[in-house]
Amino acid sequence: MFMHNGGIGGWKHVKRRLAGSLGDAWFINVQGSTDSEWAFALFLDSMDRMGHSPDKEPSEGGFGHTVLRKAILRTIERINTLIAEIPEDLRTEDSRSLLNFAVTDGHSVVCTRYVSSCTDEAASLFFSSGTSWKEQKHSKACQDGEKDYKMERRDKGSDIVLVASEPLTFERGESEPLSTQHLPAQISKHRFANDEQIIG
Repeated sequence: MFMHNGGIGGWKHVKRRLAGSLGDAWFINVQGSTDSEWAFALFLDSMDRMGHSPDKEPSEGGFGHTVLRKAILRTIERINTLIAEIPEDLRTEDSRSLLNFAVTDGHSVVCTRYVSSCTDEAASLFFSSGTSWKEQKHSKACQDGEKDYKMERRDKGSDIVLVASEPLTFERGESEPLSTQHLPAQISKHRFANDEQIIG
């Protein structure tokens, strides 16, 4: 599964060259014209070029967070290269990329919070982790007919990690913002890392 929130900068000048850089297996599967679909195809192509074919069934533990991280970083690098190659006289639109990606192989999850600008903030991305995500039966929201949830933390482990573009609750400290230009990953269901800086 793959998710993209944001946009590829200079998209109308990048799309054709991005499409042309893909292997046939990934090019022919794109059904639409959104930058998100093409970014996913680029991610699959990057995995394939690294020697990890997305068409093949991964091992019992999936591809693993290391492979997913490297493929996401390679995808961002390729997007940045395509944008850098836009001729100066064609740079009539915003060439900043907002690349909040999330990808999973069913075992590991890798997310990015990235902006290609050195001065702008990336689109928001938050995470919350704990032992269970429970509906709160007696909250004010429930009295108004809405459902209200809270992350429970019964111990130091994390059985659940939720990632969202906005905080999932209004509880202070419930959701933590991910750092800009970072690539966090759920390495296993009990450990969440937020420590790798994306250079670019």
